[in-house]
Amino acid sequence: MVVLQRQEEIELATRWLGRRPGIDIPAVYVEHNAPRPFAAESVHPVADRDDIPLIHVTDFNRLMWNNGSAPTRVITHGIADPGQLYTGEIPAAATMINEPSRRWRTVGADLLAQLASHAPIDVWGIDTEQLNDRLWNGHVRGKGDVPAPRLLHQVARRRVYLHTARWTSLGMSLVEAMYLGMPVVAVASTMAPLVVPAEAGVVSADVKTLAFALEAFITDLPAATAAGKAARDFAMAHFTLERFLAEWDEVIETGCGSCAWKEESR
Repeated sequence: MVVLQRQEEIELATRWLGRRPGIDIPAVYVEHNAPRPFAAESVHPVADRDDIPLIHVTDFNRLMWNNGSAPTRVITHGIADPGQLYTGEIPAAATMINEPSRRWRTVGADLLAQLASHAPIDVWGIDTEQLNDRLWNGHVRGKGDVPAPRLLHQVARRRVYLHTARWTSLGMSLVEAMYLGMPVVAVASTMAPLVVPAEAGVVSADVKTLAFALEAFITDLPAATAAGKAARDFAMAHFTLERFLAEWDEVIETGCGSCAWKEESR
């Protein structure tokens, strides 16, 4: 089976393997992103094909992409449990954003200034050091791209997790923070409203509401701890690695085990 993740890989696989994905060899296309360039009008690259199943990583993405005749399925993220590392000992918000200066409004980096007036914000990820060049009075602190094991321990010491993205797929960083046992304050966009239950934090499209929610968690560690426990419970119920692997096993067995492919392989 060929797993495709970009449009050009259909031609690339044909050239490399001498077999056409979906025709001469089973194939699936994994779409990681929310539709681009338009929220509701973008036609997916395999929308005109019924021989390549299209696997989305969120229900929101499947809803918003124009999938055409492609058979679709959703397999949500699954990650290994990093453990309940949350201490919340540092009264600051943590967030993880790759390339915030380049991706600016898409990832909600422009919201950091207003939110940081209510709580200091530490930002990890690729090129986050560039945030330190901006005149934010030290309230937004770029921490750089830290390796994962050390990163999660550092993030878990902060009081609350902040998710600012306007238009991205469901970020693994948000799921990781919930697994850590962190309370969440998130922009109500794409999939976030459906994966952060009310007892786990605050999700809103109003920036003032988000700012005051950050402030409330920063000043109330017991409330933050209780919300973080609810976030972890939700993550463990919905984003287990075992469930993820079982669903992919089913996709692979179905695609590779169909009669058509068996006949052609004889």
